[in-house]
Amino acid sequence: MADNITPDPPSYAPLIQSDEFVIAHSFRDDGTLLPSAHARAAESAWIWKSYGLADARARRNLETDESLPEVVREALLSPGDQYQITYEEGWLYGELPDLQHKHYGDPRELGYFRFAFNERFFISGRRHPLQSVDDVRQAILGGKVKPKSPIALFNAIFRRFLDLLKIEITKLSETLDSIEDHIVGENWQGERERLVPVRRQIVVFHRYLTAATGLFRHIDHADRRVFPEDLDDLIEGLSRRAETLHAEGEQLQQRARLLQDELLAKLTDQSNRFLYVLSVMTAVLLPSTVISGLFGMNTGGLPLAESAHGFWFITALALGISGMVFLVVRKIGGSRN
Repeated sequence: MADNITPDPPSYAPLIQSDEFVIAHSFRDDGTLLPSAHARAAESAWIWKSYGLADARARRNLETDESLPEVVREALLSPGDQYQITYEEGWLYGELPDLQHKHYGDPRELGYFRFAFNERFFISGRRHPLQSVDDVRQAILGGKVKPKSPIALFNAIFRRFLDLLKIEITKLSETLDSIEDHIVGENWQGERERLVPVRRQIVVFHRYLTAATGLFRHIDHADRRVFPEDLDDLIEGLSRRAETLHAEGEQLQQRARLLQDELLAKLTDQSNRFLYVLSVMTAVLLPSTVISGLFGMNTGGLPLAESAHGFWFITALALGISGMVFLVVRKIGGSRN
C-alpha cells in the first residue's frame, strides 16, 4: 500500500472536518472518504483524527475526550518524547519516529509521531509537521490509498516512514561510494569534510531504527498472544521490514567506519612523510648552522680569518658534512622501510 504513496498535493479541496488544531477524516468500509465528516459521521466505518499537539486547544480536546482510555490520553499528552509502543484495552498506542516535513524542517531530522487506534478510531498527534503522515494523507485525499481500517492506516504511515528512510540511506550509500572512490584513488584530500556529516547522519538513522526494531520485537514477544490476528500479522510484517532496514543501516555504518579508518591512515602516512622530510632537512642543515655559528663569533684567533680562500674552504666543508649527514639519514630511513 505504502509503495504507491507520492507526496503530490491533491487536485481538489479535501472533504474533511478541520478545526485548525484537529483534522478529522471519516472512511467507508472500502477505505474511501465520506463527503463530510460532520454530515455523515454515523455512516462512517472508522474515523481518523489528527491533532497538532503544539496547540493548547488540541491538548484540552484530548484531555476531555472520554471515549479514550486514560492510559491512551496520558500517552498522547505526555510532556516528554520517548519512543514506545503498547497494547492495552484493545488499543495499540505509543510514539514512533518519523521524518520532519521537508517544507517545515530538515527532512533528514527525525520527529515524534504519536498514535493510538482500535477497530473504530485512529488518533494521531505531532508537535511538528511530519513527512510520512502528510504523504499518506495526501495520497488518501488523492484516492491513491484507501485504508479500510485503522490498522491499514498505521501500516501505510509506518511503511512510508521506512520507505523514506530507505531513500535517505540509499543517498548516503551513494555518497559513501563517491568518497570511497576518491580515498582508494589519489584524490582523497578534502574527503574528511564530506565523510564526517555522512557518518553522523548514518549514526542518527541507525539509532532510531534500532529503537523502532526493538519496540516491535518487544511488543511482538510480550503481547502477541492477546493480539487480534490482523494486528499480529501487521506487527510481524513491520518488524521484519524494520529489521531489514536496520541491517542495511549497520552495514552502512560499518562502511563509514572503515572509510574513516582508511582516511585516517592516509592522513597519518602523509603526516609521517612531512615529518620525515622536516627531520632530514633539520639534520642536513644542523652542521652548517653549527659551523656558521662558530665562525661567526666576534673573537680573536679564528682559523682561516686571514686566508684569502677561507670562505670557500669553510663553505665546502659545511656542504660536505651536510651531504654526508644526508646520505646517512637516507640510508637509515631506507633500512627502516
